[in-house]
Amino acid sequence: MERPISKYLNRILGDARVKVWHVGTYLALVLLWDKNKQSSPFRVTRRLIMQMSRARSQTTYHKCLQDLESLGYIKYTPSYHPGVASKIWLIES
Repeated sequence: MERPISKYLNRILGDARVKVWHVGTYLALVLLWDKNKQSSPFRVTRRLIMQMSRARSQTTYHKCLQDLESLGYIKYTPSYHPGVASKIWLIES
């Protein structure tokens, strides 16, 4: 039986549309989802995701999240408040 984390990672790794920075960002999100007892939505901060995915610019971070959402991997609700984390849902295939 496939583990839940493997299911998400195998899905994105088999998609030719994604680039390495998408995989890094998605991996960070999947690890945080797992740490959050695999429940969605879960909250994330830009700083933590950028640190975990090794993204160096906010532009790259935002583009990756927008791309992952448009490709159907996540639902992203930004908070727009520096003290409140954004919400992320992982979408199952």
